Amino acid sequence: MDGNALIGILYYTFMYYLPAMTANATPVFIRRGRPIDARKTFVDGRRILGDGKTYEGLIVGTYFGITVILAYVIIAGNISYFYWGIPSVIGALLGDMLGSFIKRRLDIPRGGKAFLLDQLDFFFGATIGIIIGGVLLDIYVILCGLIIIVALHVITNRIAYELKLKDVPW
Repeated sequence: MDGNALIGILYYTFMYYLPAMTANATPVFIRRGRPIDARKTFVDGRRILGDGKTYEGLIVGTYFGITVILAYVIIAGNISYFYWGIPSVIGALLGDMLGSFIKRRLDIPRGGKAFLLDQLDFFFGATIGIIIGGVLLDIYVILCGLIIIVALHVITNRIAYELKLKDVPW
């Protein structure tokens, strides 16, 4: 693979996944909120999602994810970015909620570590959203996204922890 191909893969990886990464990262700025699950329990007696998934976080994540898409539309002058961008943002946030649901089923408490699930739940949701939006993603873009997102997730969560925005560094 030559340098130009690698640059193209990196470009498309960030172009397609930046709205989802933004949507997934920004709810951390909401310190409190109304839990989406209304503190209800599932049939197993555990919380459905937990206190970490709030309406306010969902709104903030959606807002900032769509803001990135809007910037793409303005810069490129092409409204079609909305077609895959909005499903990507929604998919990322739903994927993150699914990850929380799975963690509760595994009896992992809020803030508990679940390596790879913590990093990739939103990624898989975003990928499904992008595909639903009509984009046939190159396998290299998906693989590059996997690597970049795991690395960025570890680094940014550590920074958020140091800034006291998160209670745990993962």
